[in-house]
Amino acid sequence: MITVEKILEKVDYLPPFPHTVTRVLQMLREPGVKTDEIADVIKFDQSVTSNVLKLCNSSYFGLSRTITNLREAVVYIGLNKLKKILILSGTQKYFDNENPGYETQKGELWTHVLAVSIVAGKLVEKINVKDKDELFVAALLHDIGKLVLNEFVMESYGEIMKMVEQKGMTFLEAEKNVLGMNHAEIGARILEIWKFSGEIISAVKKHHSPFEKDDSKLDNIVRISDTLAMIMGYGTGIDGLAYHGYSDICRLYGINREIMENIMADSLEEITKIKTEYEITAEL
Repeated sequence: MITVEKILEKVDYLPPFPHTVTRVLQMLREPGVKTDEIADVIKFDQSVTSNVLKLCNSSYFGLSRTITNLREAVVYIGLNKLKKILILSGTQKYFDNENPGYETQKGELWTHVLAVSIVAGKLVEKINVKDKDELFVAALLHDIGKLVLNEFVMESYGEIMKMVEQKGMTFLEAEKNVLGMNHAEIGARILEIWKFSGEIISAVKKHHSPFEKDDSKLDNIVRISDTLAMIMGYGTGIDGLAYHGYSDICRLYGINREIMENIMADSLEEITKIKTEYEITAEL
């Protein structure tokens, strides 16, 4: 029998979020931080070091010589791109595998969360938020709960889909009804354990919940971005669009159909660019 206690036990088997990534992101918020100090932290993490050097030597920069020195690579990349590659490097390993419970193949869930983060970055141009880095992290980690619930969804697949198809429930409601927790709730629990900010935890917990007037911009942007990524066809899985729509949020921020279509078109190009030029690899 599936219980909430059994589900929560599985959280302990999930690898913790890389300390190197969280430490460097903290350092980058400090005024006057030096690139040498950042390189000194990164150098002890083989996976992050490899990704930084790959990016520096990729076609994105088109350098005439190969850079093998980490400190030099950090200078070439710049702090803004470094933040992005650190976050991508830290998150890919969680989402790159297949998740049969949600009927996503290897790489599909990663492509989905990547698409959500890119759409969120485009929406920020229309909806100003205070901390864009937190938005990027929340967008990438919004489906982290699926990794824990995957085997339980697979076990209860028939029962969950029956509630979606015959009772008109959203996939989230059916998950909760059958398993006692949904992937958004367990995702928020994971991020609490990893000591992420309350804003990121809230956005993950609410990314499929009905809109409420007190919800933050971060909550709302992740919701819209997730929906648009699904419409674009990125990693939807069996749950697909069996969730609430967010036309009320779009109206609140003046996001009309034309704006959404432009954002999706721009995002398609960006997704391809990041996957090829950033050349992120995960340490699994």
